[in-house]
Amino acid sequence: MIPCAYFMNIFKVARSIWIGMGITLKYFLNHKKTLCTIQYPREKDLIPARHRGIHYLETEKCVLCWKCSDICPVDCIYIEGVRGVDGPLQGGYRGQKATLSKFTVDYTVCIFCGLCEEPCPPKCIWLGPEFDYHSTDRTMMEKNLLSDEVYTESDEVFVEWARGENERLQEEKKKQKEAEKAAKAAEKAAAVAVAEETPAEAAEETTEEASAEAAEENPEVEGDAAE
Repeated sequence: MIPCAYFMNIFKVARSIWIGMGITLKYFLNHKKTLCTIQYPREKDLIPARHRGIHYLETEKCVLCWKCSDICPVDCIYIEGVRGVDGPLQGGYRGQKATLSKFTVDYTVCIFCGLCEEPCPPKCIWLGPEFDYHSTDRTMMEKNLLSDEVYTESDEVFVEWARGENERLQEEKKKQKEAEKAAKAAEKAAAVAVAEETPAEAAEETTEEASAEAAEENPEVEGDAAE
């Protein structure tokens, strides 16, 4: 005996197919009234206010804190630069407290979660309404937020130069600190040497003064010694 559940499952499947095909037939016969597809890119749909699209960066506000890069769950934000109000890196993009040489987002891995906006102290990075950032080449999917253009080979050349320049500046700074440290050590050693010589000189002066005072007090003894 075939259980009733078997026929019930067949009925449910047939019913779901009938409902689905009915909806398809409805839109097919009334496609002019119920049109859902737009002719993109000639036509563009309205973007909701809370839509998270392509990133934008207000470079002049950036303080190079790396918080947006650190919090990114997929590590798609890459930042390089030098901190300081007057950054020594020539040709970089000036921020509020830093000079930036690289600030890119890789859209082949970005999930548009918006977490990079939250920890930013000056609120200089945000996701805008743009969404049509596409390409047939994966290398063209990395956006340079410093110029709002695709990250190209010329940008990479500049970043490579900036890295070398940063290393050179850091090496110069290190040598300067070592020289200052050596100068301070030499000054300290000289001060110690002077401090060690001073008591001996003071003792000699004290002895001479005591002898002179004794001679003044006992001139007869000095005369007898001379005879």
